[in-house]
Amino acid sequence: MCPPVGRPEVPVRRHVRRGQPVREDGRDTAGVTTRLIVAYTRRHLGDAGVEQLVRLAGETRSVDVLEDESTWSSYRQKIALFEAAERLTGDAWVARRIGESVLTEQLGTIVRVVVGALGSPQQVLRSVARANVKFSTSATMAAISATAGHAAVSYRLHDEHTPSHHDCRYTQGILTQATVLFGLPPARLVHPRCQVDGAEECVYELQWPRWRWWSRSLTWRWRGGTAADALREQVADLERTVADLVTTEDLDTVLRRIAARASAAVHAQRHLLVVQVGDRVTIAADGLEDEIAGALGHELLEHGSIDLPGEACLVAPIASSRRTYGWLAAFLPADAGFLPVEQEHLEAYSGLAAAALDVATSLDTARHASAVNAALLGLSHRLAHEAHEHAIAARVAEAAPIVVGARQASILLWNDDANAMVTVATVGYGHLTEAARAFTVPAEATPALLAIRADQTPMRFERGQDDPFIDDAMDRFGQQVVTVGPIVANGVVVGLVIAGEAQGSGSNGDRNSQLAAVAGLADQAGIAIDRLRLLSSAVHAATHDQLTGLPGRGLFNDRLERALTDIRRSQLSAAVFFIDLDGFKDVNDTYGHAVGDAVLCAVADRIRRSVRDGDTVARMYGDEFAVLLRDLPDEHVAEKIASQLVTTLSDEYHLGEVSCQLGASLGIALAPLHGEAPEELLRTADTAMYRAKRSGGTHRVAQPLGLLH
Repeated sequence: MCPPVGRPEVPVRRHVRRGQPVREDGRDTAGVTTRLIVAYTRRHLGDAGVEQLVRLAGETRSVDVLEDESTWSSYRQKIALFEAAERLTGDAWVARRIGESVLTEQLGTIVRVVVGALGSPQQVLRSVARANVKFSTSATMAAISATAGHAAVSYRLHDEHTPSHHDCRYTQGILTQATVLFGLPPARLVHPRCQVDGAEECVYELQWPRWRWWSRSLTWRWRGGTAADALREQVADLERTVADLVTTEDLDTVLRRIAARASAAVHAQRHLLVVQVGDRVTIAADGLEDEIAGALGHELLEHGSIDLPGEACLVAPIASSRRTYGWLAAFLPADAGFLPVEQEHLEAYSGLAAAALDVATSLDTARHASAVNAALLGLSHRLAHEAHEHAIAARVAEAAPIVVGARQASILLWNDDANAMVTVATVGYGHLTEAARAFTVPAEATPALLAIRADQTPMRFERGQDDPFIDDAMDRFGQQVVTVGPIVANGVVVGLVIAGEAQGSGSNGDRNSQLAAVAGLADQAGIAIDRLRLLSSAVHAATHDQLTGLPGRGLFNDRLERALTDIRRSQLSAAVFFIDLDGFKDVNDTYGHAVGDAVLCAVADRIRRSVRDGDTVARMYGDEFAVLLRDLPDEHVAEKIASQLVTTLSDEYHLGEVSCQLGASLGIALAPLHGEAPEELLRTADTAMYRAKRSGGTHRVAQPLGLLH
């Protein structure tokens, strides 16, 4: 721990769950384990069984606390719960069965996201040391070996704890599930050495079949979903989080909620939040002593970084396009560390936290009357649930007459194709509504637009101020005064809120009030658009391959299903290519993974350039790719594209100082000729690809006709 530094004292707000004392000891086991035990007991014995479990284990904490995944427990408390579960069920192996239920109980979305990002069971098992420390501080886990289809893992309970069969069997159950997120059945586990029986450490040997991906998806399904499903769940969780964060106008409540939900973004042993609004500094900590949390919070505010000896730390700024509020940090022991994807999770959550603070501070400054306050608060609630930018604009336009007191209001959004601000929502124009909706402001139409885009501050215009474009617009809509507020998202002006009045200027106080009201509306719109774009980015990351940027398997299947639906209504056909690179393993082994990754990106680019606009190229698994060709008049078009594609992929690759050459085997399936179900077409194309590979040469294309005979 770093020593406290001499700084002004700031109260540390600690998130305390009901029934849970504030304490720093007993942080041996994260709440995923206690929640699993409770969930398993409830599923088999009902709520009455859960009550007995708590009583037999001597628990003083409530069931709600035990089910909170961000709760930590001591090793003794964990073993007591396992022993109680054994007494209630009469099953000596209940701990293993509880471990095996980690995915089927639909728990730990963030766990499944992180595990799924590792890409394969062997990569997960190679990373067990980093994964284990997120959920247990009482034992050290390490990978002895990990190859495709086989791994060996050691588990050593620290000396201050007494080894238990329950702890060992629970670990066995968890390890068997490392394969399930990738569509495989649970791994087979052999346990040759056990610490409970006197060995220095437990050793677990795991094996799993090396099936092809389509076989896995057809043969083994589990109701917890895949890693991609977990990513989609996390995106939905983020949406629900930001919607809940902005349902209050109270800044203190928003801060408490942000701190309480930090563990949903990154599962760590300790979290720290520091926020400064005006002269007020708030520090919230979980798992850190008050004195240390205060020192680290000030260090974060001053330097934007943190130095805590013996700890790995992730830091993300809580910043929106409007301002920087502070920082959010997560800590793990240095010898464990974080996975790369977790920095993205923390930054996404911090961005949503900043959006919530934008709402809270905007409401705080813009409220000037009870009616206006109610309108703004209601608007923030509605905007939190809108899924399209035009819908956001319509909501803001509806609120404008109450908030601003103007007769007319328009919302314009920037359109790259038109190089102009284009009207997307209006209110109050009556018979001029059609003309108002057709109104646009080209980029160079008026110096006022250039000034607003540069300064990002609201402006007020009266007729006759020597701006012909603005005067002409006011004449057209019968306006004497127009107040314009820039909508800012991610630091860029993406739209305008325009409020028009038929009367002349009032007092300076009225002018300032209207400027503030229009700015408040524009802020709300910008916050909502920022949130929407952030979530859109998260959805893109959840459905696309991180290395090549291509769609992943799930998105490919979605598009294939839509294409098959269209085929049933037309006379056209579609084709599915399944492509496997020949010689890629040799390149990877010879030049290393960095060159291998560069080759995969080059292959993805060549495939993209070889097909038509509107076709879909996806990375399916490792060095396997798939292509969906839509709206084909006959199979000959698909064969021609396939032949050209195999030739293109066989050309030499020049990657810096490295040159290499690959082959490609490609199989074709046609719809509806070879089936009308995605799994059937993919399986047929995959089989055809293997026939091409076996038939001699890496450049041969399997003919589609007769594949099923």
